[in-house]
Amino acid sequence: MIELFIAFVAGALAGYWARPKDPELQQQIDMYNRNYQKYEAEIKYYKDLCKWHVEQRNQNGNKD
Repeated sequence: MIELFIAFVAGALAGYWARPKDPELQQQIDMYNRNYQKYEAEIKYYKDLCKWHVEQRNQNGNKD
């Protein structure tokens, strides 16, 4: 019974060390960060645009 446990542990450790490493992980993280910054800039642009429209509407006296 102990032999089965030792074999299981040895197999689990061998599988852990032999698993494929992800060499592109850093590239994926960099791509995510670039996209995040791009989307953050777009959100800021549209927020500013909405504020500008509200200010224009308030300056024109709410013609609704």
